[in-house]
Amino acid sequence: MILRLKDIHISFTNAQNETFELLRGVNLDVETGKITALVGGNGTGKTTLFNIISGFEKNYTGIMLFEGKDICNASAHRISLMGIGRLFQNGQLMGGLTLMENMKLASNDSTGEKPFSSLIFPRKWKQSEAQKESQTRKILNRFFGKDNKYLDMLDEDAATFSYGEQRILSLCCLLMGGNRLLLLDEPTSGVNPLFIETTEQIIREMKEKEGLTVLLIEHNMHFVRKVADVCAYLDEGVIAKVGPTDEVLDDKNVRNSYLGL
Repeated sequence: MILRLKDIHISFTNAQNETFELLRGVNLDVETGKITALVGGNGTGKTTLFNIISGFEKNYTGIMLFEGKDICNASAHRISLMGIGRLFQNGQLMGGLTLMENMKLASNDSTGEKPFSSLIFPRKWKQSEAQKESQTRKILNRFFGKDNKYLDMLDEDAATFSYGEQRILSLCCLLMGGNRLLLLDEPTSGVNPLFIETTEQIIREMKEKEGLTVLLIEHNMHFVRKVADVCAYLDEGVIAKVGPTDEVLDDKNVRNSYLGL
């Protein structure tokens, strides 16, 4: 298992000073090298669980192990350096920066980011920049084919790309960081069918050719059936069912309570 969650609890207090428990003991093992879909109704705590895994939410109890190591007290920055990358819900590229700059920024190589480092170690900085540029071109070639248009648009402001393009390019950025586990929060949300197909292709290749593990939140059940090896159904604060995707989505209780069928 690349990720193990044990008895994760988290509570919130609303404006009326009423406390409610959102996650009531989540237990989930994420299998290495597989695509796992986390499904459930709106407000059931899926994104909150992602915030816990990626270190942005600390007010919880339970145990969280990444590759056997306890990461409960690790900062979001530290967790990202350990090899957990995340695509945020509605996450896009950073406008004001070029596509190449966005790709470089996603790298876990921080050479040149400290003040004066490029002046003190100019040769090392140039080598690092050249490596990042080469890696960027290889990634874009791999997913979009030789001589694709993005190779000619590396110096374009990221804001010039459509929403769908920014989403798929944000997925590509995750390959710059040396990640081993990817958390994808609704990768197809707001994306047209053409880019959904591209998203499916990229996620499949992340698993099959890059050997990455993917945990994704997704409301598009057709997409989930196509890409996910495993499905975990979150209901009333716990993982109510987990198993092969079709088995979970075809379960009578899941269909009645979540899919309304």
